[in-house]
Amino acid sequence: MLGYLTEFVTQVNKIADILESVSKMLYIKSRIALSVTAAALALALSASASPSFGASKPVAKKLALPQLTGTLFYHRYSSYQKWDATLWSLDLVSKKLTQINKNWTTVLSPINAHPSPDGQYITFMGSPTVSATKEWDVFVSHWDGTQWADPIDLTGPNGKRDEDPKFSPDGVHIAYKEDGVLTTMTLTGADKTYLTVGLPESSMPYYTADGLGLIFERSGQIYLLKDGVTTQMVNPPGISSYYPIGVDAKRFLFTRVQFSQHDGIYWGYYNGAKPQPLFFNSRQFDSSDSYPYQNGARYIFLTSGDYTIFKGGYNLMVADLLHKKNYNIDTIYGNVNSDLQELGPSWSASRYLPTP
Repeated sequence: MLGYLTEFVTQVNKIADILESVSKMLYIKSRIALSVTAAALALALSASASPSFGASKPVAKKLALPQLTGTLFYHRYSSYQKWDATLWSLDLVSKKLTQINKNWTTVLSPINAHPSPDGQYITFMGSPTVSATKEWDVFVSHWDGTQWADPIDLTGPNGKRDEDPKFSPDGVHIAYKEDGVLTTMTLTGADKTYLTVGLPESSMPYYTADGLGLIFERSGQIYLLKDGVTTQMVNPPGISSYYPIGVDAKRFLFTRVQFSQHDGIYWGYYNGAKPQPLFFNSRQFDSSDSYPYQNGARYIFLTSGDYTIFKGGYNLMVADLLHKKNYNIDTIYGNVNSDLQELGPSWSASRYLPTP
C-alpha cells in the first residue's frame, strides 16, 4: 500500500512540474508579444511625427555675415588720460583700415570723429600741438581726394574744454560743449551761439533729424532743447544716461548706466514712450557708444566690454537688430580691434579711396 502511495505522489509531482513549465512558457510568450506591440506602437508614432520615416531634423540656416558699405570712423587709445589716441577709418567694402591722423601736425589725440552729411568733412575733439598745455578743442578736417587734410582748430587754443562736436543735418553748423555750455557755430568756427548759459552743465549735444533741436545730457539724464524749451526725456530704470545719438524724427539711441553698474544701450522716443533696451545689454559688461548704420533699421555699431573677446577692454561690434546677433567686428573685417580701447564709432555713406 505504501509503495502505491509513493508512486502516486511521484506522478502528481511530475504533472505539477509539467504545468509549471507550460505556465512559464505562456508567460514568456505574452511578455514577448507585449514588447513587440510596444515597439511597433513607438515606431508608428515616430513615423507619424516626421515628414518621412528616418528623415533627419531640419538644421537651422546659418546667417550670412553683414554686407555693409560706406566708412566707419573710430578712435583707439590706452586711456582717456594718456592723450595717446589715434583716429581710424575702415572702408566697409574693401576692408581697408587707415590711420587718419598718421601725418597730421596740428592736433594731438583726436577722438570722437563725426562726418558731415556730404562726407567731405569730419569734426572731432583733440588737443592743439601749439598749446603748451593739453586742452580739448574742436577741429575740422577736409577730404582732399587723396587724404584727410591737416585739421583746423575752430575753437582755440582758448584755455577751455571744447568737446563733443557734431554736425547739423545740413552740414552748415557744428554743435559742441564749451565749458559745460551748449554752443553752435558754423563750419568755419564763426557765429558762435551759446544756448545754456547759467544752466547746469550740459554735454554731448546731437541734432534732431530736422536740425531744429538738440538732444543732450545733463545731470545724468537726456534732454531735448527745441524752440527755446528744454524737455526731459523719459529715462529707464538705472543710474544715469549719456551719449544720445539722433536717428530719425521719432527715435534716438542713448547709453544708460544700469543698476548693475554696467552700461546698456536703449532706444529713446521723442514722444515720451518708454525706452526700449537693446537685446545685447548685459549685467556683466558694458555696451555703449552706439551709432546707426544708415537709418538704424537693421544694424548699429557699438563698443562692448564683452569679456569673451580677448583683446582691449572695449571693442567694436556690429549688432544685427533683426536677427538679434552681435558680431565682433573682427569676424567680418579681420583684425580691427586691438589690445587698446576702440571707441566712438560713427558712420558715413561716403567712401574715401584716393583718386588715381
